Amino acid sequence: MVVLSKTKSIAGIVLAGGNSRRFGEDKALYKEAGETSTWVEQTAAKMMPLVDHVFVVTNARLFPNIQTLFANTNIEIITDQAPYLDKGPLGGIYAAMQSGATYDRYLLSPTDTPHITTEIFADLIAQGNTYATTKTAKHYLTACIPYCKTELETMLRADNLRIRELLRTLDVNEQLFDTEAPFENKNSK
Repeated sequence: MVVLSKTKSIAGIVLAGGNSRRFGEDKALYKEAGETSTWVEQTAAKMMPLVDHVFVVTNARLFPNIQTLFANTNIEIITDQAPYLDKGPLGGIYAAMQSGATYDRYLLSPTDTPHITTEIFADLIAQGNTYATTKTAKHYLTACIPYCKTELETMLRADNLRIRELLRTLDVNEQLFDTEAPFENKNSK
C-alpha cells in the first residue's frame, strides 16, 4: 500500500445516483450474498481512511434510503443541484464541488465497482490528477482530479456530459493498473 503524506485537502465522491435499469434493482443499495453492507457503504468505507471528507451523490429517489444508511456518520449525502438535475456523473461531481467546503483534490468512484480497493484509491491519490486504466479499458470515473467547478459548470451549461471531456480539459493522466477485476462495473447479478 502506498503511504500518503497529506499536504493537500482531499474529498471523496461516491457516485451513487444511477437508475440501475440493466441491473434490475438499485446498485447503490445492493448487498451481495453474504455481505452485510451495501455497495455504496463499501465504496465510502474504502475511501474514508484516505480523505478528509466523503460525499455520496445520489438522485432524489434514492436520497432517503442512502441518507438512512449513513445517518450516524460524517459522510455527507447530497443530490444533484438545480439547474443541473439528472446530468449524470458530471452533475454529481458538480453538486459535491459546490456544496460548501472546497478541497484541492477529489477522489471519484462509481458505486457499482464493488471490488475496488483502498490501495487503488491510495495509488490514484499518490499520483494525483489521474484516472485508472487497464490494458483492456479506461475507467474514467475512478479518478483523482483537482477542484474544477468552473470547468464543470461550463460543460453542464453546454450539455456536454462526457467525463472523458472533463478529464481532457483538466489534462488528467492515465494510471495503468495490472488487472481489470477491481474495476469491473457490475451490470448484472
